[in-house]
Amino acid sequence: MKHRQQRFEKVKELLFWIGAWVGSGRSGTLFFLSGIVTFATLGLIAGLNWPTTIACKSGSGGCYLLRFDKKTVILPQQFKNILAEYERNKNKSKHLKREQGIGNREQTRN
Repeated sequence: MKHRQQRFEKVKELLFWIGAWVGSGRSGTLFFLSGIVTFATLGLIAGLNWPTTIACKSGSGGCYLLRFDKKTVILPQQFKNILAEYERNKNKSKHLKREQGIGNREQTRN
């Protein structure tokens, strides 16, 4: 019981010291600035991980390293392949629409 009381007093003393330190002029500014840096960093990490897919300049940059799901990152060497696949799919859908007669003016008039 005596040991628990001593530990409680030490924690209480530490909390009062931290409160006095934060309340002083210079340390309050330091505390405020460290809070800004912390929340800016958390915002950057959240901003990089919120989108489902993101493009990064390289696999060794901060954009790639801060990303939690690395499979959803598009690197420059993958860009040409993705663009070519997009163009193929776009052309397929145009041909499919033509074959089905979608968008044909004569069908929409009748």
